Amino acid sequence: MDRTPPAQVLSRWDARRSAVWAAGDVEALAELYAHGSRAGAADVRLLRSYRERGLTVDGLATQVLALRVVERSPGRMVLVVTDRVVAGRVVGGPVPVALPSDRASARRVVLVRRGGAWVVAEARDQDSAAASTSRTSSSSKS
Repeated sequence: MDRTPPAQVLSRWDARRSAVWAAGDVEALAELYAHGSRAGAADVRLLRSYRERGLTVDGLATQVLALRVVERSPGRMVLVVTDRVVAGRVVGGPVPVALPSDRASARRVVLVRRGGAWVVAEARDQDSAAASTSRTSSSSKS
């Protein structure tokens, strides 16, 4: 069983993603995701749209603020991750443009082992407790 700490698995995955975004390598980006991953398809579409305009993203960095392991087995890991993008700049245009500041968000991330590497099978936004309570409260007032 792979005993790499989940935070390190995620950090390595983020570093690989940053490198392929900097290279503008759509195929390598797709390899970071499991076949059929909606998160992967969305990420590939976004990078492809940047590439079509001659752009890439240098120095993409994500800060993990919280990480909770929900499930772990030899071939699958389910995490709830709160993170935000803290660095990166769009290059290839007339002037490099810093990525806007990102608000922290929580996601349920499912990683699976493929060929000795961890890839993302799923990444879904998690509701905050406050937002969920607000929706529930307002829906009962209807």
